[in-house]
Amino acid sequence: MSQETDAVLRKSLDAVDQHQKRLIWTAGAIATVLALVAFYQLRGQTDDVRKSIRALMFVMALWTSGWALVIVLQITVATKRILRAIDLASKPRA
Repeated sequence: MSQETDAVLRKSLDAVDQHQKRLIWTAGAIATVLALVAFYQLRGQTDDVRKSIRALMFVMALWTSGWALVIVLQITVATKRILRAIDLASKPRA
């Protein structure tokens, strides 16, 4: 590969890394706040154990689904950027 191709690919990979860091911090903050709010809401429901366990399981399912969504979005964005960079690098320069 030429140095131009390497530079285009490096720039694309750096953009993917930067996006990943932003996405993880943002999603982590949102997920943490939502989980804390849900746990705070459940705090007063200790009189019915079954209801509390169901609610906690629901919160944990949402937590897991949210992080799965973040991972899927990150993989999609990374793949698109890398493929676009490869496509740009493979086109002949005029």
